[in-house]
Amino acid sequence: MEEQHINKIKSELEDTIESEMKEEIKENRLNSFISGQFFFSKFKGSFITFLAIIIALGEYSEAVALINDGTKTIQSEFTNDLEYDVISKIHVGNTVSYMESILGNPQVSRMINEDVNANYFYDDKYLLTLFYKNTRIVAFTVLPLVEDFHPEVTKTASSQWILGKANFLSFPANPQSYTVDHATTASYYLESFDKGRTGFFVQSYLGKVSYTIESVSTQIVELYNTDVHGIDREVLKLQTKLRQTEIPNFYGEGELGLELIEKSILTGAEFNSYFGLL
Repeated sequence: MEEQHINKIKSELEDTIESEMKEEIKENRLNSFISGQFFFSKFKGSFITFLAIIIALGEYSEAVALINDGTKTIQSEFTNDLEYDVISKIHVGNTVSYMESILGNPQVSRMINEDVNANYFYDDKYLLTLFYKNTRIVAFTVLPLVEDFHPEVTKTASSQWILGKANFLSFPANPQSYTVDHATTASYYLESFDKGRTGFFVQSYLGKVSYTIESVSTQIVELYNTDVHGIDREVLKLQTKLRQTEIPNFYGEGELGLELIEKSILTGAEFNSYFGLL
């Protein structure tokens, strides 16, 4: 009974703090953001009181966890820093167990050939796909799902390249191969790049992926139709124009050929079935 009473008190206090936090965020967004710490005016007194009660009840570790969770929740609400940090930790060659210790378990897993599985990690801000071969990560791709999500995907001593901020042509490598497709279920243009000595056998992947009619690129449609029915000279002209004007929204790295990356692209119906409406 005593434990139930304590849990009831904690639950009521959590509800009160959550309500005040949402109200403060709605009214003032953020009063300040200093070195990753957030300071709010209206609810901080209640929050400190709440923590004091939790500690008095002997739940010091829970109080610490609540502080960390609250900070992460607010930081994720107003910035993409936490998500960018997660993506920066993903590398070809990482073990599956290490990646899942960071990301948790994938929501969806599909076999794309007899050796490789594509595993999908859905976040409100992006869709991450990790390709498992035995116990290794042999490739990964990331597809932003919100307009202001722009992870840094490559960096040199003198420059950086941010996804969603520049066209295909500006990417610091020359494409080795490409694929294009357009259907009612999905529309995309993908390229692969050799990373050179620094990448060993790792390629980079860059693309423009559209799931809805509203977001479909007319240039991808035109290139696809010409690629199927046209001549090489016409294809090259349209591809050059696309690379100069279209802004990619899909990036990845891996040891896999572009044909396997293409197989991992979900249709709009699959996306809706697995993760909800786009």
